[in-house]
Amino acid sequence: MPVPTVPTGVRAARPWPGAASRQVLPGAASTVVAALVGGPRLTGEVVAATRTLTAVLVDHGTGPVLLCITGPAAVRLPCAVVTPWPVSGLRPGQRAVVGDGELSIGDPGADGVLVSVARWWRVRPATIGDVALARSRTAGLADGAGLDGGIVAASGRLGLALLCGDDDELADAVDGLLGLGPGLTPAGDDVLAGALVVAAALGRAARLASAVGAAVPFARTTAVSAGLLPHAAHGLAAPQLAAYLAALGAARGDVDAAERRLLDVGHTSGAALRLGAVVALAALAGGPR
Repeated sequence: MPVPTVPTGVRAARPWPGAASRQVLPGAASTVVAALVGGPRLTGEVVAATRTLTAVLVDHGTGPVLLCITGPAAVRLPCAVVTPWPVSGLRPGQRAVVGDGELSIGDPGADGVLVSVARWWRVRPATIGDVALARSRTAGLADGAGLDGGIVAASGRLGLALLCGDDDELADAVDGLLGLGPGLTPAGDDVLAGALVVAAALGRAARLASAVGAAVPFARTTAVSAGLLPHAAHGLAAPQLAAYLAALGAARGDVDAAERRLLDVGHTSGAALRLGAVVALAALAGGPR
């Protein structure tokens, strides 16, 4: 997916009414959301608010688009606007307005936040240098250590469907994972995300991405997970997963260190992302089907 051009004039955004009474923060936005943040003002809604992340869903005309506000210590998601510290006092259901280089949430009073984009950072798709080496290094890792047995079993069905199944079998495997597990990003979704990122790195994401899209994620799982899956289909991932895949495919890559950093992501997210990546490598890295 080409990186969007940062629109001109974004840094000279017009002031919002009531901005002086809000929490006002500078932000560094991913270029992936440049067209959204720098375009015309659109309305959205807060769909999740935690200590480290505020997730906003915006109707972009072609469908819902996810935008996340995170502090500097949070996992840097591909659709994130990073602020110097996490925003506070927000809650799901609050109205958001995005555009002209700014993101406004809530009322102009004490519970409102205004983030003004001061700079941009670029997300690059994950790559795997030596695919055969990466596959050999992950052989036998599909046991999903630390994950629920149901997640591991469903991941195995995904691997078989990618390897030798027809489209119906792949659809069934995706259905079995989508929304499976608790949390903001259920482990089943993280498995799908890890598999999509690897498939994209191998140039073979179209079939899996089509199956995931046909399963209608926004009707089946959390808005955060559903919003992240399209980015995964273009190879865009948390930096910990991208670094792990890069290390796997490099002769001198420090795989152990990269794996530790990936497994530290979330409660189960890192382990599930790794499992999805391993399953996809085993199924897709042997050449065209």
